[in-house]
Amino acid sequence: MATLKNLSALMILLVVNMAMLPRATFAIGGNPACAKGMTANCGSQLFQIIVFARTFAPTNECCRELVTAGKDCQNQYVKLILSTHRPIKGTISDLYKRSNETWNKCVAAANYVSPTELTH
Repeated sequence: MATLKNLSALMILLVVNMAMLPRATFAIGGNPACAKGMTANCGSQLFQIIVFARTFAPTNECCRELVTAGKDCQNQYVKLILSTHRPIKGTISDLYKRSNETWNKCVAAANYVSPTELTH
């Protein structure tokens, strides 16, 4: 019975940690400006894709947030994730590969729907 209580407490802690970590890691990743404009939902999407190898694509809005934050911010985010988590799926190289693939998809999506192109 005590094991079940401990497991329940651990699951609650994990869910709370996952909900708060993505935005927090963008904020404390060495550059507080990285979190500016980054929603918790977007941070969660990126975390799930990069760490858990989820196969869904981030939303266009999330991609715009990521591209606005910049590649340096994403690199800091990934380094911080690696300092606090082990990759769930694959190796560290796989995690970096998923990060770069996500970045490239987001750059393409953000360029495709860029509002600045519409104003010219």
